[in-house]
Amino acid sequence: MDPESESRAEGVHKFGSWALINLQEGSLGLLTFREAPQTFQPVLVTESDSQLDLEAFHYTGSGSQPGAGPEAAAGLKSADDAGLGGSNVEMKSEEHDLRENILVKAPLRLYDCENEVLKDQQTYLRETGHTIPPYLVVSQVWGEIKHQMILPTVEWPVAISDLAKWDTILAYCKADKRVKWMWMDAICINQSNSPEADEEKAVEIPKMNHYYRGATACLVVPSDYLNFPLAHAQLVDLSCNIMDANASVQDNALRIWESIAVLDAVIGDEWFWRVWTYQEFLLPNKHILPDGQELRVDLLRRLLDWYHKILRNGSLKKPQGGTDYNFIHPGKELVISAPRNWQTRNLRFQMKEELEQNGHVNLISLIWQISHRQSMYPVDRLLGLYGLLSDEEKVPINPSEASHRNSSTAALESMWERTMAKAIMSGRVWPLLHDSPEPDAADGRHWMPHITAPNLWNERFPGAALAGLYPETIHHHNQKDMKIADDGLHIAVRFVGCVMGMSINIGDGGGEMNKIILCTWFLTANGCNTDPIIQQLQHGLATSDMVASNEIQGSQEALFAALHANSLHHCYSKLMGEMNFGRKLTYGDEIMGWNKRILCFQIEGHRTPFVVLAWIHCSSPPKMGDCWIVDVTSEPALTVRRWIVVNKVGPKTFRKIGTVRAWQPIGAILNQSSVPIILD
Repeated sequence: MDPESESRAEGVHKFGSWALINLQEGSLGLLTFREAPQTFQPVLVTESDSQLDLEAFHYTGSGSQPGAGPEAAAGLKSADDAGLGGSNVEMKSEEHDLRENILVKAPLRLYDCENEVLKDQQTYLRETGHTIPPYLVVSQVWGEIKHQMILPTVEWPVAISDLAKWDTILAYCKADKRVKWMWMDAICINQSNSPEADEEKAVEIPKMNHYYRGATACLVVPSDYLNFPLAHAQLVDLSCNIMDANASVQDNALRIWESIAVLDAVIGDEWFWRVWTYQEFLLPNKHILPDGQELRVDLLRRLLDWYHKILRNGSLKKPQGGTDYNFIHPGKELVISAPRNWQTRNLRFQMKEELEQNGHVNLISLIWQISHRQSMYPVDRLLGLYGLLSDEEKVPINPSEASHRNSSTAALESMWERTMAKAIMSGRVWPLLHDSPEPDAADGRHWMPHITAPNLWNERFPGAALAGLYPETIHHHNQKDMKIADDGLHIAVRFVGCVMGMSINIGDGGGEMNKIILCTWFLTANGCNTDPIIQQLQHGLATSDMVASNEIQGSQEALFAALHANSLHHCYSKLMGEMNFGRKLTYGDEIMGWNKRILCFQIEGHRTPFVVLAWIHCSSPPKMGDCWIVDVTSEPALTVRRWIVVNKVGPKTFRKIGTVRAWQPIGAILNQSSVPIILD
C-alpha cells in the first residue's frame, strides 16, 4: 500500500463522526458509523463459551437422518448383513431389479381411452407384456367443483368444474386413435374421503414425477380451454414474424400494442397460477393443447421479456387508436404495474433447464416461484412440488398431510420444518444462505426460512423477493458438528468481520441506485476498500437488460472511473448525466429489489475497512458494533459464494438479519478457525 493510501486508511478510524455530520448537513443522512476500534475486536466468546455443549452436538454426516446415531447405524448394518443370503440373493437378480424399476415408474392405474375403462397396474401391464405403454398425462385446473362425474369402472366420483372439459379431453385422445392410455390425477388416484385414499395419496404423490417424466406428452387443458388455443396461436405468429425476425417495432406498433391484451389473457389463465400445475409445466417433455398445437411456454416467457424491454427503452409507445391499458406505462421506470401476470419470473423457463440438467430444482427457488400461486390447501405448497425435489430433500409424507380434510397451515409448517431439518442435519447450509427471514418467528427459529411468512413474498414491488435468491449456494456444506435445539441452531462458523458502518435502508428504482453510488464514491474517497461493492455493481451492469452486450465493458470501466473520481461532482456528471447508471443498475442481478444496505466492515488484522452491498430485511437493522458478517460453511474460504449477516443477541447467540455476496480476495486472508455459536 502506498503512503497516501496508508494515510487514508488510518484516517478511516476517525472519519465516522465526520461522515455522519457532513452527510446530514447535506440533508442526505445516508451513512452511520460507530467510533471504530483501533484493532479488530472478535466476538466475545470465552473459553467456557467455546465448549458450547459440545457433548450435545450431533453430527450425522451427509446421508443420515436426524436422530440416527451410531448405535442406530450399527443396527441397520447388522440387519442388512443378516438379510444377505438365501432367497434374498435371488431378489437381487437383474430380472428382479428390472421388474422393480418398472413397478416404481409405472402408474398405479391408467385409463384406457379406447374402451373408456380404468385399469389397475397389474391389468394393463399384463396387456402390454409387462412394459409401460406409451401414455398421455393430463394437466388441468380443477377450479370450482360444480360436478361429481360418475365414470364406469372408477370407484369414486370425479370432481370436475365443467362436464364439457372431460368431453374435450376424451375427444383429443380418441381423434384418429391418437391416445390409448391416459393418466389424470382425478381419475387415476383414489379421491374418496377415506383413510385408504389418504394412504394412497401419500404413496402416489412422490411418484408423480415418474408419471409426468415418463409420459409421451402432457395435454394442457387451460381454464379458458375454448379460447386459449386461438390466442396462443396469435402469439406464436407475433413471435415468429416480428420478435424473432427483428422486425421494426415502430412499423408494427399497432399490432404489438393490441397483442398486449392477448398475451395478458393467455398468461393470466389459471393454469399458470395453480401450485399443482407448476410441476406439470416443468416435468413433461412436451405440452399439447386440445387443438393439437404445442404449448410454447418458453416463447411466452421470451415475449414477456421482450415487451418489458421495448417498453423500457421507448421503442413501443401507444399508437394512435390503440387500446388504453391501465397497467402499461411506456417510458417510465415501472413500465408494467400488473399485480402478477407480467412479472417475468412467472414463466421462468430456466427452471426447466435446471431440472433437465440436475434432475431436480432448488427448493427455495421453487417455493419463491409458487409463492403467488393458488392452492386449495396450504400443504399443497409442498406436496405440489414434490416431483421437482431431489431425493435428499424429500421427507416422508404422512397420510394426514395428503388428506383433503386438512385445511390448516399446521401440516404445511410441520412438513417444512422436517424438510429444513433434514437439509441442515445432513450438512447442507443453503437454507441459511437465502434471504427469507420472518421477524415474528418463535425464538430459536429465526434462522429457518419460513414458508408461511406473510411479509416474505411481498408482491407489492417488482423484484422484492428476487433480491433474496441465490441458487449458487445450493451445494455449500458445513461438515462440523450441528444440532437443532429449542434455543436455535448450534453451528460452528468463521467470523469474517465486524460491521462498523452502514447506510440507510435502500429500496428499488433509479433514485435508490443513486444513493448506492453516492455512498460508494464517498467511502472510496475516504480510504475504504470498495472493490467488493464496485464488482457487484459491475456485475449488475453485465446482467441488466438496459445495457447492450457491446456496451457492457465500456459501462463497467466508466463506472469504476467515476467512483474513483476526485470529486462527487465529476462522479455524478459522468454517471447520472451521460451514462444514466442509476436506471441501468435498477435492472441488474443482485442490485434490483428492496431491503438493501451498504455495510462497512473490518477484518481481523486489517485496518482498511471493506464495503459490500448486503440484503438486510428492513425490519431488522444492523446493531452497530454487535453486527457481524459470518461464513456458515466449512469449505475452503476461497470457494464460498455467500456469507450471512448476524446481530449478536446474547452471550453466544446471534440472529441472522440478511446475507451478502462473498468476495474471494477476502476469503484468502480470513482466519480459518471456526467458533461454535447459536443461531437464534
